[in-house]
Amino acid sequence: MTYVAVAVTFLVDADWPILVVNKAFVRYDWPMVFFPTEKFWFSLAVSVPGTRAFLAFAAARRPAEARLYVQVLQVSLLLAAALFAWQFIFHKHAPLYALGFFVEFAQVVFYLFLYKKLP
Repeated sequence: MTYVAVAVTFLVDADWPILVVNKAFVRYDWPMVFFPTEKFWFSLAVSVPGTRAFLAFAAARRPAEARLYVQVLQVSLLLAAALFAWQFIFHKHAPLYALGFFVEFAQVVFYLFLYKKLP
């Protein structure tokens, strides 16, 4: 359900999460991530959590195939976590990238725990 909520959030206003994180850290003088003028990434911002929601629901519905769904989900999460870390380390030390890394990495750990519990 979290992935559905994230997809809806980005669908309604893709700039809102960026704005919230920027405002939360502005008083600490951290670099901000500015809004792009084009919405090229909008489709990915909605489709990635939408795809993750599908994988999570599919794994719950088809326990026999859950291992495969969780592995695909893990690849998606690991790639995003690695790219957020890369952006933070080599591009801009913006809190948005650090937060993105920690959110993705926490999910990696969570699904790794669940994966080990699968038959």
